[in-house]
Amino acid sequence: MVKRIFHIILIFCVLMPFPAMGKVYDRVVGVVNGDMITLSDLDTAMPYYGMANLLDEGNPLDKEIRLRQARKEVLDLLIEEKLLQSVARRFGITVDDEVIDKAIERMKQDGNISDEQVKKELAEQGFTVEGYRHFLAVQIRRARIIEAAIKPQVSMTEERVRNYYQSHADSYLMPEVKISQILIQVPSEPTAKDWEQAKKKMTRVLERLNKGATFAETAALYSDDAPSASSGGDLGFFKKGEMLSMLEGVVFNMAVGEVSGVVQSSQGLHLFKVTEKKQGSVLPFEEIKNRVMEDYYREEVIRLYAKWLEDLKSHSDVEKKL
Repeated sequence: MVKRIFHIILIFCVLMPFPAMGKVYDRVVGVVNGDMITLSDLDTAMPYYGMANLLDEGNPLDKEIRLRQARKEVLDLLIEEKLLQSVARRFGITVDDEVIDKAIERMKQDGNISDEQVKKELAEQGFTVEGYRHFLAVQIRRARIIEAAIKPQVSMTEERVRNYYQSHADSYLMPEVKISQILIQVPSEPTAKDWEQAKKKMTRVLERLNKGATFAETAALYSDDAPSASSGGDLGFFKKGEMLSMLEGVVFNMAVGEVSGVVQSSQGLHLFKVTEKKQGSVLPFEEIKNRVMEDYYREEVIRLYAKWLEDLKSHSDVEKKL
C-alpha cells in the first residue's frame, strides 16, 4: 500500500512544474505584427498611463474589477503605441531623453516646483517618474506623427468653418450668471496680520451660514462691499470677460443656489452664491472667428487621427486575446 502511494506521489510530482527549475510561462494577450504583448507587459505598463496606484483602495472584488478594466484599456494603448512606433520609424521620428528632460524641466519651471514635489504630484496621479517619462515619450511621438501625417489633411475653408460654427452654436452662447457676494476686504497692500484678521472674520461668516442663516442676511451683516451688502450681496448679472478671470472660473462653473468655497483675490476673501443663470445669445461669427477656427481645427485633427488609426489597425496584423 505504501509503495502504491509512493508511485502516485512520484507521478504527480513529475507532472507538476518544478518551481526551482521550470520556466514561468506568461499569458499572451495581444499580438501586433508578430510582436507579442503579455499579461505582465500590461501590469508593467500601468505606471506608464497613470495607473500605478490602481489597487491602493477598495475591497478585493472592486480591485479585481478595476484591474481587469484597466488591463483592457492598457492593452489598447500598447497596441496603439506599437503601431505608432512602426510609423515613427518610417517617418524617421525619434524622441530622445533630452526632449523628455526639457519637457519635465518646463513643467517644473511653470509650476515652480522641486524634483520632490514633481515626484509627489506624479504619484498622486498614479505615475512613477519612470512611467511618466515613458508617457511623455508616447505623447510627443504621437504629436509628431499627427503633425506629419494628419494635420496636412485638414481643410480650413471658410465654408467648412462657418458650417462648424452653425452646427455648434450652443458652444458659442454668451452665458450670464447672477451672483451675490460676501467680501472680507483687505488693504491694497495687506500684511500677514491683515490676512489673518480677514480669515478670522470669514470663519465667523461660515459658522453663521452653517447654523442656517441665509446668504443675504449674512452679507448684509459682514460683507465689506457696501453697495452690494445693502441688497444682500446681490451683484447682478455678469457675462464672461466682465469679472477677474480667477473669479469667473469659479462662478461660471457653479449651479444655481450653490455657494462657493472661500476664494482669495487681491481684494480679499470672497464667498459667492449663484442665484440665477441665463443662456444668453450666440456670439457673432466675426467676433469669435479665431476661436471657431481653433475649435474646428482641433476636432478635425482628432477625427482624422481616429480614422487614420483605425485604417492602420485594419492593414496591420492586430489580435487581442483579453
